[in-house]
Amino acid sequence: MVLVRPGSPANVGASARALRNAGLEGLDLVEPGDWRTVECWRTAWGAQDVLEAAREFTGLRAAVAECSYVVALSGRAEAVPAPLDVRAAAAEIAGLGPEDRAALVFGPETTGLTREELAACGRCAFIPSHPGQPSLNLSHAVMVAGYEVLRARGAPAPRPRAATAEEKEAMLGLLRRGLRAAGALPEQGADGAFREWEQMLQRADLSPREVRLLEHMARKMAGRGEA
Repeated sequence: MVLVRPGSPANVGASARALRNAGLEGLDLVEPGDWRTVECWRTAWGAQDVLEAAREFTGLRAAVAECSYVVALSGRAEAVPAPLDVRAAAAEIAGLGPEDRAALVFGPETTGLTREELAACGRCAFIPSHPGQPSLNLSHAVMVAGYEVLRARGAPAPRPRAATAEEKEAMLGLLRRGLRAAGALPEQGADGAFREWEQMLQRADLSPREVRLLEHMARKMAGRGEA
């Protein structure tokens, strides 16, 4: 996380806390001024060690020299390169290799990053907000961006494939037979009564294993009805 010319020591401390909340590491400060204040340490509740390990730089390029992925957070519509949604940027960060180092770069609270600083970053991202109040507090922006990276890195493993319509049709044939054997379908109007079962199960997001469980139940029902 890189903060460029942060204007408020309290925001530096709160950003350190947000960094820890998101499970991220490394706070770098570019031309931070006099930031080592009691207020800064107070707002970094639980993350004072992040402040102790913070590094200071005299320019942005030096701060991101070791990074293979650099994204500037900016609300400027004309920003270059064209901005990504912060969630898309977080997904790219989550896909980096274990040896890659990424930097999220935030500008001053009042002016944001300069065009030259934006150009020094390989990516640009924005945080969607209501048009009535598009400006975010620095530490809030750090928290949102960090949270998106946390979510992207913790994305659940891909689900097993869903059952196909053909697999469901085969199961529904067995289920109809089982319901009839169990007396759960009327003698008259069985097609209409079973249609509700069909609609419900075709709409359901079932895995192949869940379909097999329903087939097993249907066979048991049919067997008991025929005994």
